[in-house]
Amino acid sequence: MFKKMATLLLLAIMVGTFALPSTQVEAASKKIYVASKSGDLKVYAQGRSSSRVIGKVKATERLQRTGSRGAWIRVNYKGKAGWIPTRSLRTVKAPTPVKANVKTYTMKASAYTPYCRGCSGMTALGWNVRTQKRNVIAVDPRVIPLGSKVQVYVGGKLLGTYTAADTGGAIKGNKIDILMYSYKEAIRFGRQTVTVKVI
Repeated sequence: MFKKMATLLLLAIMVGTFALPSTQVEAASKKIYVASKSGDLKVYAQGRSSSRVIGKVKATERLQRTGSRGAWIRVNYKGKAGWIPTRSLRTVKAPTPVKANVKTYTMKASAYTPYCRGCSGMTALGWNVRTQKRNVIAVDPRVIPLGSKVQVYVGGKLLGTYTAADTGGAIKGNKIDILMYSYKEAIRFGRQTVTVKVI
C-alpha cells in the first residue's frame, strides 16, 4: 500500500513537472543595450536556432535588451520581439540621441506693421495678417526657406517664435523684418542685431 502511494505521488510530481513551461522569459528590469561581439547577426522569431529568421543586425547596431530565456536574449528589433544567442552579444552603452539640425544665424533685424505705407497685409504665403494676427517675419528665402519656424533672440533673450511667411525688397541675405502690430513697438525696436535659430 505504501509502495502504491509513493509511486502515485512520484507520477503526479513528474506529470506536474512536464506540464510546466520549461523556462520562463526573464524580463529586463532596466534599459540595457546589446550589440554583436563580432560581425552581423541573425535575429530569430523564437529563442531557438530552428525558428524563423526575421532579420539581420549589423555589427554596429545597438538593440535594447527586453528579456532573456536560457541561452537566448530577447531584443527589440524594429518594434518587434526578436531573439539572439547570448554568446553572440555584448552589453554596450545606450545609443546617443540624434540631435536636431538647428541652424543659427546672426542677422540684422528691423520691424514693420501690417498697416505701413505700401503694405497690403498679405504675406508671401498668402496670410492676411490684418484680419488674423500671426507671429511672422520677412526673410530672404535663399537663406531661410518660407514656412520655416524660427526663434529670434535679442541679447541672448528669446523675443519670440515666428514663421518665415513673408519677403521684402530690402530683405536680402542675413536680414529679417519682424511683423509687429504696434507702430510704436516697431519704432522702438528700430534696427538691431539678433540671433535667429531655424527650428
